[in-house]
Amino acid sequence: MSRFIHLKTRSKGSAPGSLIFVGDIKQEQVRIRVMHFDSNELVEQDCTSVAEAFEFIGKRTMTWINIDGIHDAGIIQEVGSRLEVSSLILEDIMNTEHRPKFEESGSIVFMIIKLLNHSSDDGTTAAEQLSLLIGKGVLVTFQERVGTHFEPVRERIRNTQNKARLIHPDYLAYALLDCAVDNYMEIIATAGRDIESLDQEVIHSPKKETPGSIYHYRTNLNYLHKSIRPMKEICIAFVRSDSPMMQDMTRSYIRDLSEHVEITLEFIEFYQVMIMDLYNMYNASISNRANEIMKTLTIFASVFIPLTFVAGIYGMNFETMPELGWKWGYPYFWVIILLVGSGFLLYFKRRKWF
Repeated sequence: MSRFIHLKTRSKGSAPGSLIFVGDIKQEQVRIRVMHFDSNELVEQDCTSVAEAFEFIGKRTMTWINIDGIHDAGIIQEVGSRLEVSSLILEDIMNTEHRPKFEESGSIVFMIIKLLNHSSDDGTTAAEQLSLLIGKGVLVTFQERVGTHFEPVRERIRNTQNKARLIHPDYLAYALLDCAVDNYMEIIATAGRDIESLDQEVIHSPKKETPGSIYHYRTNLNYLHKSIRPMKEICIAFVRSDSPMMQDMTRSYIRDLSEHVEITLEFIEFYQVMIMDLYNMYNASISNRANEIMKTLTIFASVFIPLTFVAGIYGMNFETMPELGWKWGYPYFWVIILLVGSGFLLYFKRRKWF
């Protein structure tokens, strides 16, 4: 299956706004988690239904509803009905291959970003979709499966005595985006270390597997660029949004986050150039090794061609070859052979051909 383009065969021909799950189901059982808090108190609970989760929403408190597993159209539809969200947005939530985006719809702000997971076993990176609905006093997030990306934010909510900033849904959304970008940086740093170690391998001891490693890193970098680049657009749209849900303080944080995204993209572009240089260096190294082999074979051929010529003349067995009757003919033959061979080797040595 292609990592870059996926065909929407399940939703082909369906009406716009149809709630059809597109992607791979990564978690069979849908999990609904709620963190309900104000400046001083916190309630954390797993809920069995959307209705139970929405009972926590209050005027002076913040409610973060996280839904792990987005293949259940009934749950997605119920969330959309309670927040008065367009069916087109709900359709995007259920399409795990949707491009990251930022959209304002009435009193709701909607975002899609990609969460990245790096496998230490094969060095590949896979993306999962995160959708966010920002409403008054509520943030609803949709993940494909239970993950640990946002545990640092949950720990801040649990341990911070004064949660004044976190009770604003736009700031909480920023905190989640910040976690995602930090994860991007960690993955890029890991890939960078691997590429830099490959640099030494290409220079000193290229192997048959080296081109495959170069192609692997090149493909992975392209995938990272594809997944991360839209985050820059989301940050710009976030800052320019005139939604009453957005505070000026949060916009300043998003500007800073945008700079981090830009730095991440610069690192990706740097390593993309580096991996192409490694590929060219590998080809040059292999070409140089081939040239060295051809030079060695050419020197051997240049030495033995005249020797073969001399040996061929005296191997023709003509009856009237005077040299064949000489008493010292055989020693003379070897003297000639050694002089010619040594002369060629000395000539090549002076020309610094070896």
